[in-house]
Amino acid sequence: MKKLLLILLAGTLALSACGSLRIGPKGEGEYVEAESLVPYDENNIKQMKKDGIMAAQRAAVEKVAGVFISSATTVDQAQLVEDKIVSKTAGFIRRSHVQKSYRKGDEFYTKIKAMVLVKDIGDIIKQSESDAFAKKTNILVTSREMTGDDISLRQDCKQAIYRVLKNQPFALVNGDNLSQNNIENPNPTVDKARSEGARFVIVADVQASPLAALPGMTSPFKSYRARANIRTYATNNYAVVAEGAEQLSGLDPMPEIAAQKAISAACEAAAKQLVEPINAAINSATVFNVTIKDVGNIERLKQVQDILRNLREIEDFNLVRYANSAAQFEVSANIATPEELAAKIIRKYNVNFTVVTITPSAIVLSFN
Repeated sequence: MKKLLLILLAGTLALSACGSLRIGPKGEGEYVEAESLVPYDENNIKQMKKDGIMAAQRAAVEKVAGVFISSATTVDQAQLVEDKIVSKTAGFIRRSHVQKSYRKGDEFYTKIKAMVLVKDIGDIIKQSESDAFAKKTNILVTSREMTGDDISLRQDCKQAIYRVLKNQPFALVNGDNLSQNNIENPNPTVDKARSEGARFVIVADVQASPLAALPGMTSPFKSYRARANIRTYATNNYAVVAEGAEQLSGLDPMPEIAAQKAISAACEAAAKQLVEPINAAINSATVFNVTIKDVGNIERLKQVQDILRNLREIEDFNLVRYANSAAQFEVSANIATPEELAAKIIRKYNVNFTVVTITPSAIVLSFN
């Protein structure tokens, strides 16, 4: 009888232990809600419903992948990584069930709740970024290039800047061609660069004008003089972190080629003056390890990221790990102390956090 009781007790404990194993926010997976719309097909209802579920599952995986893509990853690399994940959607869905489905005009609507293997997606994205040597800092390059009174769309100045900065430890991203308004008031350009994930934006203004030949001198060559002024702004606070200016000439039988040579030479010389100040600005921020506990779900994780993204003092952040409902970030900020950073996170935004611990390099907060 005693032996039977011990067997029953052991079985009860085993069942209890199994019941306590969770895959959701406390484990490797995360329950995610997602929606889809597919064309309504009354001739093949079964396949249509299946397509709706698969599309919603892809949306769920995209939602998870989106929060792990580094804020500093280049746009092209981010797209490649996300495509790699989404192409294998089925491998990241542990289970799912349909919450709602119905016809919506000419489309069929599906809403699902799916268990997505968050840790697996996070690990693959981090490895992909490491393999691709994803650079930590994005810099948007914009320019206004003039030849005489005409706007040049050749982007010779941008190309010169790329040549000078291509081997630096940051990623250059092609930006807009600017107008006089952008040069006089660069703030909208800076705001747009920040929204696109750039930590800095280079604003180049260059104008090439023909040089008159000396009296009595004749030559088959045309000469142009270019004046280049280049500024680099920090997108978090609009501050000018680097400046370069140069005037150089270009000579060629073809006037347009002479102007291009002048623009390229002036911009290349001016861009060389940016290297040291930009690197100094990149390295000026303090790095903090910020952990948010009891996040609970992907929606709240995105809320945390929005807080970090919208704080002007924060120059860059990366989601290092998300497991057991805790998100670990590496945050680069122009803030002197961790107490100040924690206060800005808590006070400026209407989110109820509790301070768990603060050390000189680390902050641990918890959702209430």
